[in-house]
Amino acid sequence: MTTADTLLLRCQDAARIHGNGPTALAAVHSATCEVHTGDRIAITGPSGSGKSTLLHLMADVVQPTAGEITWPGLPRVPARGQVGVVLQGPTLVPALSVAENAALPLVLAGVPSERAHLRALHCLAVVAAAELAHKMPSELSGGQARHVAIARTLATSPRLILADDPTGDLDRATGRRVIDVLFAAADEAEAALVVTTRDPAVAERLRKRWAMYEGRLHLSPRPQAPAKVAPKTPVLSLPDADADAASTSTAQYVVRKLPEVTLAFWIMKIAATTLGETAGDLFAQTLRLGYFLTTIALFLMFVVTLLVQLRAKRYNPFFYWPVIVSTSMVGTTVSDFMNRDAGPKYLAKGTTTLGWGPQGLGLGYPTGAAILVSLLVAIFVAWKFTGQTFVIRDIVTFRGEALFWSAILVSNTLGTSMGDFLSDSSGLGYAGSALLITGVLLVLVALIRVPFVPNVVLFWIAFVLTRPLGATAGDFLTKPTAKGGLDLGTVGSSAVLLTVLFALMTYGHFRYRSRGGAS
Repeated sequence: MTTADTLLLRCQDAARIHGNGPTALAAVHSATCEVHTGDRIAITGPSGSGKSTLLHLMADVVQPTAGEITWPGLPRVPARGQVGVVLQGPTLVPALSVAENAALPLVLAGVPSERAHLRALHCLAVVAAAELAHKMPSELSGGQARHVAIARTLATSPRLILADDPTGDLDRATGRRVIDVLFAAADEAEAALVVTTRDPAVAERLRKRWAMYEGRLHLSPRPQAPAKVAPKTPVLSLPDADADAASTSTAQYVVRKLPEVTLAFWIMKIAATTLGETAGDLFAQTLRLGYFLTTIALFLMFVVTLLVQLRAKRYNPFFYWPVIVSTSMVGTTVSDFMNRDAGPKYLAKGTTTLGWGPQGLGLGYPTGAAILVSLLVAIFVAWKFTGQTFVIRDIVTFRGEALFWSAILVSNTLGTSMGDFLSDSSGLGYAGSALLITGVLLVLVALIRVPFVPNVVLFWIAFVLTRPLGATAGDFLTKPTAKGGLDLGTVGSSAVLLTVLFALMTYGHFRYRSRGGAS
């Protein structure tokens, strides 16, 4: 038995009559029904049977001329987003981009533009339209435009979604995908869903089926068995502009899984990469596991932390930063394995080997760096050809996040090589290397205000350079005083850095929650 507090909407003898006197036309006759939380309802019937009028009454778009409609489980303010409506036909604003269309209800409600933009990107990802964010409505197919309209409805987190024959003007395959995303949107918002349709295949996918004939509503005597529906959000297929078969891309919710790029971000980045340097040396050299075995172990650690991050639904510093640390640790040992060998120069005091397995390739820093730069350039070229954005806040697809983490892993490995070369082979020493990198970073900061220099390019250059800064700082903390270091050792340095990073993650977590990020 459904409890009263789950009752969202009640129609009690609601009627809608157009005109007066002998010419009056009753679009809806005395409809009585209820919609509860979690309902999935299909309203079937031929054209002109009153389906759309009943849906408009439920949405409070038109008023009943007799009877009443109440919303016991909602404030009676659909304009504030409690009730979302998806209409048939073109509904997007032609002059606005897809992302701007999806954010429009929030902007009109006074939500700050940055927050509205992020919410819009999330909703586009839920309905598998993330890769369309920067397109204009004129560039979309009918099915894609319907996906965006559903994302716009989802933006306000409605408790009730009403869709008026959303597949009536689409081919069967495209219509099936539109119903998929309607289910996804309702699941995401935990909203009830009511769909009017003339298509029996659509009706069969909803648990309850009502029928309209000549303005009269006929309720099913009992709920139908639930049909098999699309997987729970947010993994859905997105149709091509001219395709009517299965799509070729997927979207996953990654919005707000990556942090804001602020001064705190860069401080944590340097702390994390420095910790990666000292921890990597701790396993490979202090514990004498060697570069090869340590690389395998740390790569497995990277895979585990990355899977946790990819499965997360929103940004969590306790998920994100362990991946950065693990990529830094892997980068440290991979770089050392590529560049070093079993010569006395690279052996820790009291050791005769670099541990089990191959002893190192001995390529040297210049060759190793050239290989890594080439690999990083290849990743960015592939990234460009996929059409994914380089802007962190706009990365909203699984493919985009995979490219992001690939670039980070290679850049952290490259950074280790650069840092070791500067501190060990360039003659600058640890302090001189740190000052050089800091100077370059300050130049990048100054270039932020230069209009023709893309900030995205500056970000990725800075991201690569902060790794050698961390590597240099790590060497400065661990190396003996005779070599210009502080001689804290890998254990002591790692413990200090881990404490600092944990404190920063805790601060970032509570700051994010206080700004509504966990809602």
